[in-house]
Amino acid sequence: MTPVQFAEDLARELGGVLGNIRLQAPSGKESGINIFTFGLPVEKTQEDRGKKFPYALITLEEGGVQGADDPQKVKANILIGVYDNGMENQGKAWVLNIINDISERFLKNPVLEPCYYADDEITWVMDREEEYPYHYGAVGMVFNIPAVRREDEYA
Repeated sequence: MTPVQFAEDLARELGGVLGNIRLQAPSGKESGINIFTFGLPVEKTQEDRGKKFPYALITLEEGGVQGADDPQKVKANILIGVYDNGMENQGKAWVLNIINDISERFLKNPVLEPCYYADDEITWVMDREEEYPYHYGAVGMVFNIPAVRREDEYA
């Protein structure tokens, strides 16, 4: 399995975990959470910016293999962006709810697909800047994915 395949499988899983959440988009319409891998779509117009919200963006920060029999450890961050222009300014609460849903999923069952599993540590952070009506946060996890093994020519 490659890190790219892992990111695609994680995106599919997040689509199921977050599939029931409906939030306001900048257009004023309700929208499900858009799941992106590796980068957000390029914005050519102000309207393009609004089309991506709300979103969860999967980025793979680093990875590696320690020993010949160890799995590859991959640090995955899920960046969350929510639009909320309500006067109550509750966008950060929505971000925290999304972080909680993701964390709860992997704390209850760390297995993703038949070949990946998450370590026990989950970290999260909220954006400290006030960017009303846009609100951001992130959740970080380390996943174990299969690593390529040395071939034995005599086996």
